[in-house]
Amino acid sequence: MPIHTDIAYIADDNPRHTLDIYVPDKASENLPLAIFIHGGSWRTGDKSECTVLAHGLVSQSLGKLAVAVINYGLSQRTPDSIRHPAHLHDAIKAVQFLVNGDKDYPDKYLIDRSNIYLIGHSAGAHLASLMVLSNQLDCIASIRGVLGVGGIYDIPGLLELYPDYADFIDMAFDPAQYQEASPQHIAKCRYADAEHIRFLIVNSAGDSLIAATHAVGFASQLIRTGYTNVELVVRDLGSHFGMLDNEEFWRVAINFVQ
Repeated sequence: MPIHTDIAYIADDNPRHTLDIYVPDKASENLPLAIFIHGGSWRTGDKSECTVLAHGLVSQSLGKLAVAVINYGLSQRTPDSIRHPAHLHDAIKAVQFLVNGDKDYPDKYLIDRSNIYLIGHSAGAHLASLMVLSNQLDCIASIRGVLGVGGIYDIPGLLELYPDYADFIDMAFDPAQYQEASPQHIAKCRYADAEHIRFLIVNSAGDSLIAATHAVGFASQLIRTGYTNVELVVRDLGSHFGMLDNEEFWRVAINFVQ
């Protein structure tokens, strides 16, 4: 399986501004592309931790899917650390690098850049959802679907259920941003350019870090607002991080894309 690592989507020599691309052996052209955005509470995580998932998605698709895994800037406990919306802006730049036609990267000719799916886990689901529901992504017409798994969609609601999470939330967000940075809040206003997007909101019943009520609340808000292609899946796929290496989850993701 060809793997292209450490491709810079911003030319600044920052490893947080790089991505990896996985393509099938003997791939044909016009492959849909799944762009995976890792979780880690906006402060940890790396694309190198997602190799099993990326290999699994490409292999289980029987050569009919390419996968990109992106890095993005992370918040730290330092005075000059980035905070919201810097993580979001990085993720948007990575997606636009892959989708827009003005930048070259390995095996670009294999990708159908009008058939793009975003898959986000935990904080990555927050970023994937927020970028398509806010008017910031200039290639939104190419985004066919968003799959959020174990996602954070409602920051005030998360803190109400898990007060201890204030430790990492406050590293990444100012309290005045909690609502405007929450996809569930943004989703109260329908964004016409996103009406074509399919949403699959997944939460494992075995996830002890993010309760399924967050997935239910977000999916319900999308439906109330008028998004017409919304599916919710809540079943035991393993632990919060373990589900990413679960073949059952890979099948859910592949069926969504194909």
